Amino acid sequence: MKAIFAGTFDPFTAGHRDIAQRAAGVFGNVTVAVASDTGKTAQPLDVRLKIATESIADINGATAEAFSGLLSDYLSAKGDCVIVRGVRNARDADYERDLVRVYKSLCGKDAVLFITSADFEHVSSTVVRQLAALGGSLDGYVASSAASTVALYYGK
Repeated sequence: MKAIFAGTFDPFTAGHRDIAQRAAGVFGNVTVAVASDTGKTAQPLDVRLKIATESIADINGATAEAFSGLLSDYLSAKGDCVIVRGVRNARDADYERDLVRVYKSLCGKDAVLFITSADFEHVSSTVVRQLAALGGSLDGYVASSAASTVALYYGK
């Protein structure tokens, strides 16, 4: 069964990498699906895809690709697959529960929620963008393999 970990990933963080690595371990594979349509101001798709690809390059069974349109349509086109999501806290859990129900109603796909490792509970794309914009250290917030790219595109 294919594991699909989808999001806007603006940018892909160390927490996202942890979820991707764990999903690949459970399912033998994971596709990090980077959404082209974010509904918000974001870095261009090619930048977000580059950072995700650099971040997971050393994870066996992990790949990254872009998709556009509804995630439910993308999932339906993938065939037999499961949605992978990460949950940091109770607020995330409430949001993800509702989102999983929407995906189930639209395309019939189930989801597996991974509880974020304690080391990454405080990590978010928003925090990474702020750190990069202010020239802060990204150690522990993004994969070392992608840190220079994140700094380049999200920094001053």
